[in-house]
Amino acid sequence: MTPGGTIRDPHEWLRQQEQRTAALLATAQDAQAQLAQNSAVVTSPDRAVSITVNPGGGLTALTLSPDADRMGHRRLAALIMSTYQQAARQAATRTMEIMAGLVGPDSEALDLVRQAMPAAPGPEAPDAPPSTEDDGFHGFGGRR
Repeated sequence: MTPGGTIRDPHEWLRQQEQRTAALLATAQDAQAQLAQNSAVVTSPDRAVSITVNPGGGLTALTLSPDADRMGHRRLAALIMSTYQQAARQAATRTMEIMAGLVGPDSEALDLVRQAMPAAPGPEAPDAPPSTEDDGFHGFGGRR
């Protein structure tokens, strides 16, 4: 193509377009494969809860250690939620990195992904001490 926008050799122009298209397709396929492999696994600091999420932040696995049986239900629920939020944020961050490689870090498409990301957590509060009060939940199967 000349500086004025005129095509000198249409065969050369077509060859260049085919090369660009093939490169874009390869990049898109690589991003698709990376996204398919993008899961996040986060374990709570006390190791009572482990969460796995998919690239979109969907819960795919939840594992509770025996220590979870000894927690009050409110504390356990809060721990599950905070661990889940960390995992979802981790997966979303990796999704953003993959998408930035595909569409560019300043693209409108990436802005849409950014807007859908889970909110960043606030400052970390120190872990609450184990509750000694009976919250009415006696573990799974009614055990104390």
